[in-house]
Amino acid sequence: MHSHHNQVSISLLSVTLLLLALPVWAEVIWRGDFETGTTEQWRGAPKTDSVKVVTEPVRAGKYALRIDGTNAAQRGKLDRIEFQHQPTPPGTAEGTERYFGWSVFLPQKLTDDFHSVGYFETRNSWRQLMSFEAHGEDLVYSTRVPYARRWTGKGKLTPGRWHDFAVHVLWSRDPAKGFVEVWFDGEQVVPRAMTATLLDENVAFFQIGLMRDTIEVPETIVFDHVIEATTLAEVMLPRLIEKD
Repeated sequence: MHSHHNQVSISLLSVTLLLLALPVWAEVIWRGDFETGTTEQWRGAPKTDSVKVVTEPVRAGKYALRIDGTNAAQRGKLDRIEFQHQPTPPGTAEGTERYFGWSVFLPQKLTDDFHSVGYFETRNSWRQLMSFEAHGEDLVYSTRVPYARRWTGKGKLTPGRWHDFAVHVLWSRDPAKGFVEVWFDGEQVVPRAMTATLLDENVAFFQIGLMRDTIEVPETIVFDHVIEATTLAEVMLPRLIEKD
């Protein structure tokens, strides 16, 4: 019996070593979830009284980010208080696949003016590659190389509860190779759509925050659980039970 037990241990050990030698594909590459209690996960985060790390409401963990936006944040024709994430190479390089997830909470319904609740843009040439736009409770997701409206979520961005966004991108300048898939509140709303997802030689970066038409109305938007990963499971959160 004794020798048999040793053989089992040795074979288990060899399997373990083999698994350790294999790359781990499911991986969170970056978190911007404010769980440090600060904005330090985000490079060049805006330093303003309009931005606070809060403990209520939160989507996951202990902290979230609250932005109280007003027209005092006007830049050009828009009010902007934004957080940028530049994926680490090969993050958005030709042929790279990535999943991005983030969650949004609105204490009050947004006005019917233009708002952005997340987008990707090129570094240096500053062109949007894809965008989640909100007007009131209506959402529109579009890819931009060239412009194509991929999903309209009428009445989906309801206030007083968390909403989860997830995007799967294969970054490519080739429309036959690049693609996007999108999930909203745990449900796939854009099945795999082939499109160029890069415009030029420039890398892409992700941006969230307050970006809206300049309006008199102060508005609050809360973000949490911003994640860049290599699988959908890593960016998806269990759905919250609806409270009636």
